Parts: sequence; C-alpha cells; structure tokens
Amino acid sequence: MTDAPKNKKERKRSKTENKKTRTSVTAESDELVFAVCERFFNQLAPKGSSDLSANRARGKGAASAVSEWVRKERNRQDLNREKIYPLVWEALHRNFLLLCAPVEKDLRNNLIQKYELQHHLSSCGGDVVVTNVMGNTASKHVNTTAADLIVDLIGKINLKKKSSAIAEGKNPNDVRVHLGVGAGYAAMEVAKRLSNRAGAELPKLTLHAITPGGYYIAEQQKDTSTYFSYFVERSIDVECVGFFSTTVVMEDSYDSFKTNPSLRSCFERRDEIDIIVTSLASSSDPHGLMGQYFDYLKSRNLIEEDVRQTLENQAWVGDLLFQPYSPTKPIYPKTLRTVALFDFKELVQFSLKQDKYVVLCGGPCADCGAPKTEALKPLLTNPSLRAWTHLVLDREAARQLS
Repeated sequence: MTDAPKNKKERKRSKTENKKTRTSVTAESDELVFAVCERFFNQLAPKGSSDLSANRARGKGAASAVSEWVRKERNRQDLNREKIYPLVWEALHRNFLLLCAPVEKDLRNNLIQKYELQHHLSSCGGDVVVTNVMGNTASKHVNTTAADLIVDLIGKINLKKKSSAIAEGKNPNDVRVHLGVGAGYAAMEVAKRLSNRAGAELPKLTLHAITPGGYYIAEQQKDTSTYFSYFVERSIDVECVGFFSTTVVMEDSYDSFKTNPSLRSCFERRDEIDIIVTSLASSSDPHGLMGQYFDYLKSRNLIEEDVRQTLENQAWVGDLLFQPYSPTKPIYPKTLRTVALFDFKELVQFSLKQDKYVVLCGGPCADCGAPKTEALKPLLTNPSLRAWTHLVLDREAARQLS
C-alpha cells in the first residue's frame, strides 16, 4: 500500500521532466534536429545492413555515438544519450522523415493488361500505381504516393518550360508550374505532402482551386482554398487562385453565373493549369461529399428534384470533381449544374493534351475504409471516361479489379 503514493509521485515527476524535455527540444534549430536524426539512423543501419536483430543491438549504442558526436562537434555537452531520442522524435514531428509506401507491381501489370491500358498510358505519358498497403492507413498512403508522383511531374514540367523559355529568349526564372486542386480529404493529404516537400524540391507554383469545397453549407474545412495555407506557411514562392462559389447552381443560370467577376478570371486562367489532382467517390458510399450534399438538399426541401433518385435512375456509380457518371457516360441532374472549372468531358479532353496531366487518387474511403472498386471500374473499362493520366489506388481495390 505504501508504494502507490510513491509511484504516483514518480509518474508526476516523470511527466514534468518529459514536458521540459519536449519544450527544450522544440527550441532546437532545424539544422541540429536533422543532423542528429541523420546520424542516428546511419549508426543504426550502417552500410545498408538489413539485419533487424543486429540493427536493434546497434540502436543501444547509436544514441551514445550521436551524443558523443554532437558534444564534440557542436559543443553541446547537455545532449547526453537520453536526449538524443527526443530529438529523433522531433525530426518526425517536423516532417523530416517521410514514409514512402511500397508499390505492388504484379497487380499494376495485371490491371494494365486486363483493361488494355498500355496505349492510353503511352499516349498520355501516364501510369497506374498500386500502393502495397492495407488497413486503415491505406487511404492516406495512396494520397501521399500520389503527391510524390506529382513532385516528379512538377520537376519534369518545370525543366521543359525553362528550356522553352531559354529558346524563346525569356527569363527561365519566371517559369511557374500550375497545379489544379480539387476538394476533399485526398486533395488535402496531397497538399500536405507537397508542402512538406517544398523548398529546393519544388519550383515556383501557382495553385488553382478547381472546385468549391465541402458543400457550402457545411464541410468547409474541405474547401480547396484552405489547403493553400500549407504552402504559404512554408514561405515558398506560390501564387494562389481561389474558387469561391456555391457547390451547384440552377442549370438555366449556369452560363451567366460563370461571368460573375469573382469566377470569370478563374475560368479564364484554367488553360494555364499543367496538373490536376482529384479523387473520386462511390455512389454507394455514405461519406461521399456529393452524396451528402444531395441528401442535405432533400432533407431540407431546398429543391423540388430528388437529385439522388434522378442520378440513380441513370445508373450512377461514382463521381469525381463533383461530376457524376454511370458505367457508360457522364450523367447530370435535371435542374442542377455542378460548379467546377472542368466538367467531366472537359476533364477527359484535358488529360489527352500534350504535357497535361490528371492524377486521380483512387484510395479507399477515408472514413470507413471501403474500396472504391465499382466507381473505379468504368474509369478503366470505358475510354470515354478515362479522365486521368495517372491513377493511384490501393492494393485491395486493385485485387478486386484484377
């Protein structure tokens, strides 16, 4: 019975000490945190060793070795062995460590062969990527893999634009790569990852919102324009083109709506976009943004048309960029028009243009983990619905589709 108060005091003291350590670690410079982390992992697995048990044994001495180095090279006598571990965790908090999901090549090749995609991929310079990840993190890793793919595309476009600028006698330093971003969880995760890789890896960017976020009444944290803050906080050279609009308008007023001064410039600049990143939702998924919005309209009697029923009568299987489609074609409500820089057919046309790319994130639902198999299938089987150049999907969906 006498041990309980003592243990309670010890836990309180330990918690206080951990808080002090955390506070002191957050005050350290990026350079020092990165240097400590780099040397720790070099000590842990020298010369590319893959022996897990040996690496664990080395880990016991890695912190001591790094502590010795930092005290000698940086004159930081306060950084003993125990304080190295919090610095490694701090490197993780500062996004110096980025996990890269493995890819599944056999499933990828099966999809390309089964759906005869090779001609499409060759003509548009695209690819199919299957992340070899399962479980509740699969959606996140599909999106971060898509972001890493986009980094490569940005670099490719930047080099080509700079070469063209030099050939035309223009200043190559004025070149910008234009990225169009849709709304939703996937686009948010892509934006986070891209911003974490900002700096030396990314050139000057112009970010275009291509849809409004959420469904205007709610879900505004998924507004595309809010993702721009990730880049601004990194203090990189970025230009932002917002898209502030309602989610839908009445069909008969759409053309005049586009001439609104707040939107006109957005539509006029859409041809500048080099890369579009978007995702899709299954019509059967209760967490899809568009389905939620139509349910909201029905529950509040805000429109006479039962939009969901109208679409279901046309064999609605999914939507991307808030653009619904059936297994054979894009479909539309009778009275509503989705507001977006590109409708479905225009997105297909965009993906066929030289040096233009559409990266489609096809990971499972972020809320329930359900794969989007039925929504993905028409985008693979029907050439008129292939509104993508690069498709990134999860292992389970790829397995079901193979």
